[in-house]
Amino acid sequence: MEALLKLLPPPQPLLVRYGITVLMVALMFAVKLGMQNATGLYGFIVYVPAVVAAALLFDRGSGYLAVVVSAAFVASSVPWTADGSDAHLSALASFIIVGSGLVFISEGLHRALERAEAATRERDLLLEEMSHRVKNKFSMINSIIGLQAKNAPPEARVALDAVASRVLIIANVHDFLQLSRHQGLVAMSGYLTKLCGALAAAGAHMRPIVLAVDAVDVEFPPQKALSIGLIVNELVTNAFKYAFPEDRAGTIRVQLRRIDGIVELMVRDDGIGSTGDAHPGLGTRLVNVLAAQIGASVRWENQESGCCVIVSGF
Repeated sequence: MEALLKLLPPPQPLLVRYGITVLMVALMFAVKLGMQNATGLYGFIVYVPAVVAAALLFDRGSGYLAVVVSAAFVASSVPWTADGSDAHLSALASFIIVGSGLVFISEGLHRALERAEAATRERDLLLEEMSHRVKNKFSMINSIIGLQAKNAPPEARVALDAVASRVLIIANVHDFLQLSRHQGLVAMSGYLTKLCGALAAAGAHMRPIVLAVDAVDVEFPPQKALSIGLIVNELVTNAFKYAFPEDRAGTIRVQLRRIDGIVELMVRDDGIGSTGDAHPGLGTRLVNVLAAQIGASVRWENQESGCCVIVSGF
């Protein structure tokens, strides 16, 4: 439907519409001459595309003009004799009747496409307005959380900051979903890059830590994208907090890769690592719950330098 809408030209002056119509019919006449006897004595079928195109692209008047000009070209190319005049007139009359029917149908399709185009524009405006309102709501929620965090004790402030970061994840999914709303999918490469950029900016004050992102070009439904974004948020935030004590520098890498047809998320750092029983916190439990929601499994690996978390199977 969208491809057909793009074919519709804007309203044109009468001279332009009729001039293009005559040109299309003349082109069909040239095609008929080139095919010679392959189209039969009359070759009406050759003119049908010009008739339909004129009515579909312009209006009913252009379609009727295409029928008349086509009939004139046919009449000029047939041998008019006393014995064959009736047959020629009958054939021309039949073509005019059938061509007029095609004009009526094509012009109706033209009007239907115009109505669909107007409805599409109205829908896009409504979606943009709704997106703007939702974005404002997210900003309002984050502002309220920020105000509460300023006056809260340290423990509550940490919890409120965590809530604000999760609200930001949801807002980012909404933004990327609006960019591709016709497909209803979220482009993960751009989404994770933007998300990690925000996390790096928020954690830059802690210590000199580099946050690198490498994501394959894959698209996910919004619910799955949201779960992955929240998982990345929890793992990266935990790495910022605990992997690099005493102001040490380091690197956190977020990778979304495809292995044997299965997409896998890996978050690793080159920090101090962790022990096997060092993951009982809320963030770890949230990661496990989110992974289960998308049918994935979580694997925690200690390396010679740092920690690695792999979420696979989605």
